[in-house]
Amino acid sequence: MRPCAFRKKLVAAKIKLVAALCLAAFCGQAFSSTSLMVNGHAGLLGQYATNIPPTNSTYFALRVPIGLTLQASPSDNLNIYLGLDYAYNNYPNTPTLLGQNSTTATTNPDGQSTPMPFANTINAQNGSGGTPYGEQVDTPTLTTAYFTYQTPMGLLKAGRMPRNWGLGVWHNDEWSPTGGAISTSDAIAFTTDLNLFDVNVYYERYGEAVGGNSTNQSAVAYTAEARLKTDAADAPSTGVSREIGVAFSKFDHGQSNTSLTILDGYGKFYLSKFFVGAEVLYPTGTTQNPNYQSLGGAADCLTTSGVESQSQSKTCSAQSFTAMAALLKMKYQLDNEENTSIFATETAQNLVGTAERQSSNTLGFWAGYASGGANQFYTANDTSLGGGGNNITAIMMNPNIQPSFLMFNNTTPPINGMPTGAITNTTFARLDYTYESPGFGSIGPVLVWGRLNHTNSQYNAENSLCTSQAIVSSTSAINRMCVGGSSNLGVEFDISYRYTTLDRVNVGADLGYWVVGDAWKVYGQGTPNSTYGTRIFTGVQF
Repeated sequence: MRPCAFRKKLVAAKIKLVAALCLAAFCGQAFSSTSLMVNGHAGLLGQYATNIPPTNSTYFALRVPIGLTLQASPSDNLNIYLGLDYAYNNYPNTPTLLGQNSTTATTNPDGQSTPMPFANTINAQNGSGGTPYGEQVDTPTLTTAYFTYQTPMGLLKAGRMPRNWGLGVWHNDEWSPTGGAISTSDAIAFTTDLNLFDVNVYYERYGEAVGGNSTNQSAVAYTAEARLKTDAADAPSTGVSREIGVAFSKFDHGQSNTSLTILDGYGKFYLSKFFVGAEVLYPTGTTQNPNYQSLGGAADCLTTSGVESQSQSKTCSAQSFTAMAALLKMKYQLDNEENTSIFATETAQNLVGTAERQSSNTLGFWAGYASGGANQFYTANDTSLGGGGNNITAIMMNPNIQPSFLMFNNTTPPINGMPTGAITNTTFARLDYTYESPGFGSIGPVLVWGRLNHTNSQYNAENSLCTSQAIVSSTSAINRMCVGGSSNLGVEFDISYRYTTLDRVNVGADLGYWVVGDAWKVYGQGTPNSTYGTRIFTGVQF
């Protein structure tokens, strides 16, 4: 072999060797930099109540939620999340978003289905896709499966991701043993930080992530969120820290001629010892979807010839949709220490055990409003109850908003027009006091009052078509009970106790007494009995 040829082969071999070594080093570095984190939650809740209206039922409820979330970080810019939840319970499942997201199988000739926001389900069975409430029973559910990638322009997200907004009137992903399923969305999203502003844009498809099964994938939403914020732990010279946001969504589903515009705004303000937060949700639009019947919408689809049909997609009655929900929360810490801060107290409650916290005395106040309508008590096309219009004015709050555990309880079946699994057609106020001691835990009384915004127009009508006969089913989203003749929901008094161990295990107990108002009086029957109940739970997040 000539020296020149040998030299060329030797150089080529060196290049291959260097390339192999570089590749091995790169792969080794990438592998070593990949991290895996495991987070999760588990809980156990037992609840007993007697004389629950409207049928004076007594029940024992049990819920065992378990969840696991894996986070892989192959690089500093890329994170991958996978979440799986399982929830055993023997009571009606918890609705997601603003009450029950539903399927529209009755409007689609090919049996396809897509969940609708703000709607109740119809023709759904408990435990199957498209249940009246959203959370699957005894079924492992893929709650999150998405990735995030940090680009120079902002954060890119895609997949099934958790959603939260404001005080949680609509989207709520805060887990608790007493709460329900978290809000999720199948979406492609982008977040950019503009110093004081965070801007989020979402392209969302409504599918099984929000409580139903979607095979046609024709329901989409475009959402933009903007948040003005400051760090509550580093308040500016004014002594006020704030977080203010507004969201705009455009939701469309062609097969049921549903088009909704959804505005959601909120604000949170922290002073030294005072907190105030408020959120207002305002959806408007039109629909021909019969799934909105429990909010006062039309029940049936009709063909052009006037023959009733459950298989026509765009021949249902045209309905307008205008509703509003609002929530106000305030806290004031009574302690006299100069370094006391309501933000520091809340942070300690979320991060450390009770034994590591300072003693505190806090007053709290809630006020809430969810619009309703007289048509909620019967369906608009139900001639046996006098019929009604096609103007939907009702809405449901997220079921994780529970001012009290008896009057507003997500373990009870829904009754049209009444606040059970989620707050609807209701104005409420809550006043509470909490004393916390490192050696004892936190304890305090809770006083809650509620009223209906709209009563049942058939209840007190001359020649009323109301009857006392009805079947209340935990698997039905349409429980028409002749109640709602009065606006008085009653008054509830609770005593609540909480303690968090150093291992972040939370234990709690509630005792409640509810003087049931005449709004729950069944037509032709006597005044409702007072309700008693107790709830004990434990939960851990790791």
